[in-house]
Amino acid sequence: MLQKIFFSIVVLLFVSVNGASQIARDADLSVRERAERIEPFIRASAARYGIDPQLLRILCFIESRYRIDAVSPKGARGPMQFMPDTAKRFGLKNPHDPQQAIDAAARYLRELLRKFGGRLALALAAYNAGEGTVQSFRTGRPLVLASGKIVNARGRITGGIPPYRETQDYVRSAIAFLTNGQMTNATLPVLAPRTSSPLINTQTLSADSLNKNRRLLSPPSENTNSLFIEVQ
Repeated sequence: MLQKIFFSIVVLLFVSVNGASQIARDADLSVRERAERIEPFIRASAARYGIDPQLLRILCFIESRYRIDAVSPKGARGPMQFMPDTAKRFGLKNPHDPQQAIDAAARYLRELLRKFGGRLALALAAYNAGEGTVQSFRTGRPLVLASGKIVNARGRITGGIPPYRETQDYVRSAIAFLTNGQMTNATLPVLAPRTSSPLINTQTLSADSLNKNRRLLSPPSENTNSLFIEVQ
């Protein structure tokens, strides 16, 4: 019995030290190096769940600049910036483990794309601001959160994109990268214009907050904070 306990402690210490070492090394790598390191996980998860790998690369860049040590002010963690409740929902035990995080993100994106009929703008908005928030602005029905906060108290209908500047920029930026290839040669040699996957409809952007006259964002700098906001 004592041997089993000792062995378990040794394993936990090894995992902790190895994880801390990996996170420490992460800070010393360039954006390109960080991206190249997690590329195998992106390709594997994209193939497993039928998600365009380009979309996973772009979200990982926007969320964390491919940093596995990323932590937002509100507690979102890891390269794909999972909040604790969402991580638990997808069985993500360690959001700082890039393989686990990217796999969970691919499953989440697949679920969002199916839920919103392949409408990429809505799936992206939901990843950023929460599914309930997107549904509220699709239906005009206010959403009462567990905290007591009311989302969309005035019952606005925007087509689903919340009237939050951060979410609007998040959606616009991701779609621009995906369809226009704005990240080509800027951060990753593998990022280039791609056609939509069967799950994705990039043309359906039916929200007054995504008006065509507003400029598409250029790739943000490495030092810019993640655009992730937690509203769900």
